[in-house]
Amino acid sequence: MEQVLEADKMVADFIFKGFEDLGWKIQPISPATAELPLVVSPAPLLASLLGYFIVVAVGLQLRKAFPRDTSKPDSFLLKSLIVFHNVFLVSLSAYMCGGVLYQAWANGYSFWGNAYDASQTEMAKVIYIFYVSKLYEFMDTFIMLMKGNINQVSFLHVYHHGSISLIWWVITYHAPGGDAYFSAALNSWVHVCMYMYYLIAICLPKDAATKRKYLWWGRYLTQMQMFQFFMNFLQAIYCLLFSPYPKFMSQVLLVYMVTLLMLFGHFYYKKHVAAAKAKKDKMK
Repeated sequence: MEQVLEADKMVADFIFKGFEDLGWKIQPISPATAELPLVVSPAPLLASLLGYFIVVAVGLQLRKAFPRDTSKPDSFLLKSLIVFHNVFLVSLSAYMCGGVLYQAWANGYSFWGNAYDASQTEMAKVIYIFYVSKLYEFMDTFIMLMKGNINQVSFLHVYHHGSISLIWWVITYHAPGGDAYFSAALNSWVHVCMYMYYLIAICLPKDAATKRKYLWWGRYLTQMQMFQFFMNFLQAIYCLLFSPYPKFMSQVLLVYMVTLLMLFGHFYYKKHVAAAKAKKDKMK
């Protein structure tokens, strides 16, 4: 136990020193989240990320060696797991969206430009749940591997799932409130729509005609995600100029949103624009 605590301290000291060198003044820890699990040290998060990347790397290699016929129906157990996963995340995302917006209203927030106030403990609790949900969402990737959909386990997917958990640990550690409410509420609403889409998809027959009939709005879901990132990009610029919220978080948000807009833009073009053009050319 002593060795574990010593290793935890070494990892924490190294990470905090690295953040300090980057100009990320994340200390001191917020008193609103100081007693909550998975917050006081970055070591548990880093261990989770390491485990996630190992599972992804090993899982991809195993799936390439032992591919699964994705045209066949999923087993009862796998389908039950996927249905539960999506129902749970639709419900949790709706709760987090409503909880964050209610706390923002109760604390008299403006649209942007809100300082962090450590006395707003209820907001901090919802932000904490949002952060922990990002660790649970690693299950998205594990389900893709179990289904054999290795093409979905892209750089974009793994990058987004891994990086977002680190960013929200920093927010939960230092300033779980203020202008962070906007990203949490917006992302939670997008996830209500996204996991509802996945829930409908798993409940439908696998034939293409049925999917076209009920899942025609997939491209608009991607557009919604990109609109989310664009709004966060605008918020980052506004907060850098006018908000009392920690400036380094706005800098991180700005850079992060640029990377997501580029990656999702490429994904959207490849899936919805280039594919439609190729299909049209083929029909000539």
